[in-house]
Amino acid sequence: MSILTKLFAPRTDDRRFPSIPALERAAQGRIPRFAHQYMSGGIGREDGLRRNVSEFDNVRFVPQYLREYEPADLTTKILGQKYAAPIGPGPIGLTGLMWPGAPLHSARAARAHDLPTCLSTYATSSIEDVGAVAGPAMWFQLYPFKDVSIDEDLLKRFKAVGGEVLLITVDIPGSTRRERDIASGLSLPPAQDWRTYLQAALRPRWALNTLRNGTPEFVNMMRYAPEGMDQLSALEFLGGIGAGHIGPERLRHYREIWDGKIVVKGLLSVEDARIAADCGMDGIVVSNHGGRQLDAAPTALEMLPQIRQAVGGQMAILADGGVRYGSDILKLLAMGADFVLLGRAMTFAVSAMGPEGPKHALHILLEEMKGTLGQLGCEDLSDIANYLQNKDIYR
Repeated sequence: MSILTKLFAPRTDDRRFPSIPALERAAQGRIPRFAHQYMSGGIGREDGLRRNVSEFDNVRFVPQYLREYEPADLTTKILGQKYAAPIGPGPIGLTGLMWPGAPLHSARAARAHDLPTCLSTYATSSIEDVGAVAGPAMWFQLYPFKDVSIDEDLLKRFKAVGGEVLLITVDIPGSTRRERDIASGLSLPPAQDWRTYLQAALRPRWALNTLRNGTPEFVNMMRYAPEGMDQLSALEFLGGIGAGHIGPERLRHYREIWDGKIVVKGLLSVEDARIAADCGMDGIVVSNHGGRQLDAAPTALEMLPQIRQAVGGQMAILADGGVRYGSDILKLLAMGADFVLLGRAMTFAVSAMGPEGPKHALHILLEEMKGTLGQLGCEDLSDIANYLQNKDIYR
């Protein structure tokens, strides 16, 4: 290939977006400011948000080069299912505000890579539509409601599409104040004032796609609002019917009515992990909710070793928070996780690239995982903790 041909060759996705941080930077220029503030913001000083990313700098691996090596097999068995790797898109509400059909695009990407995808109760695509794409590889994240009949109907719908793995989020016991969202006037539909119109006008591709596909809605939940309410009133109603704190009795109720796997999402303490195990849960997600609930909370990376020591072997341990590189995933696994859920990484991707973004993000992370394992000389993911330089970190 001549030099001129190389210079004028079309840029591939890898050249345009070689990393998750590259997608993160591009996303800001593709979506309106109010949407970007929601996607990227935390709570309070946003110290927890920053630490979710920066804590990975404290974990290091020691490579081992002088050995025979066969590429590691990333295949993972978890919660009764087998996947190509220990990662998958996690549940995030309102992603349709970033790009129309975002949950469906993530589901298709996960299926293409033979990975699971987890749908939020407050997704902007329905259980039925995402289930048709993902099948049994769709997990469902439930926000518990005061009225348990709503929970039970959502689970019936999930069961009807072949769902097996249920995640119950427990780290939203009440409302919170997120400064970025308050300042930007975030709402659904977006507030209709000159600021919103200006922000949308500055992102014409986003605006045209949103107009073409319609204003995103919490489609899984609208049917539970009183009949005759307009969308704004219905959303206000739905925002006030959360169950609040979830105790052992409620967990045992879910164990009685759901015959698949149950994972409790949003735990950070050893005591909570033990309670979940005592209630018959099949797994937990160690998570600080992306730094969006309690700014002073520790990161998943910090708490994983203690939780692994307390309940490892009794249940599956999943984690999320701050992942930007494949090596971050391996660090979470080395510190005690069995599986890693991907949140903002997937949202940055769909914001930056549209429908093809999630597939590219998974490609990046899987390739980085393989490259890092090759550097370490690690052939078996179950052995990854043995490559830690600082094995006693956070213990």
